[in-house]
Amino acid sequence: MFKDKVIIVTGAASGIGRACALEFAAAGAIICLVDIYTDGLAQTEKMVSEFGGTSSKFTVDVSKKQQVHDCIDAVIDTYGKLDVLVNNAGVNADGTVAELSEDDWDRAIDVNLKSVYLFCHGAWPHLQKQKNSAIVNMSSIMGIVGGAGAPAYCSAKAAILMLTRCLAKDGAKDGIRVNAVCPGYIDTPILRQGFEDDSNFEKLKQAVINNQPMGRIGTPQEVAKAILFLASDNASFISGTSLTIDGALTATQIDG
Repeated sequence: MFKDKVIIVTGAASGIGRACALEFAAAGAIICLVDIYTDGLAQTEKMVSEFGGTSSKFTVDVSKKQQVHDCIDAVIDTYGKLDVLVNNAGVNADGTVAELSEDDWDRAIDVNLKSVYLFCHGAWPHLQKQKNSAIVNMSSIMGIVGGAGAPAYCSAKAAILMLTRCLAKDGAKDGIRVNAVCPGYIDTPILRQGFEDDSNFEKLKQAVINNQPMGRIGTPQEVAKAILFLASDNASFISGTSLTIDGALTATQIDG
């Protein structure tokens, strides 16, 4: 389905981004791996190669316009086209609005939200040329229901949902589909970091699991498969929407 299609995946050094790279590689795509963490990028590139896939890695600060546009130019120079953009890069920022520093706020907004704008801005003309392309943006259930102690992260993820809707309308006439995914608790480095910052790791982890209707935390592969679907021709009439991947957690909270 994705044979010889060129895919950019940001935040590809670990977690959901790495899982996306492997899923797209298994489907025959050429993967352009983007992240600021060179060691993680190299590991993902190695895993894709061992999987029999083709990839290139690009060390990029996704919040910097010139670096983003240089990356996209390099992808086009190397492969001549771009078919799918997966905006997955993200960081957490803990602290209430009274505790959060301006620098931490800016970093959370820049990496989570501004990077989506920058990559879409740079990639848009190339996606237009394909007449059948896709963007998948990484939001979160925290962009739907909010959460205590994470105003910057939640605000960025909520804004991504609106940006996705606007981009979908802008891209419809040119065959650019734009959707978002909203994962819940997924076993990623960011989630593990949050657990490990708490002195009672096992108790906190179990409390999260106990709150899950399905009784477990999701996997990066489960999110990656949903992203693969939204980027595929199987989702040819789906644009401007978001797919919640949380094991019924928000459905339970909303229903009471």
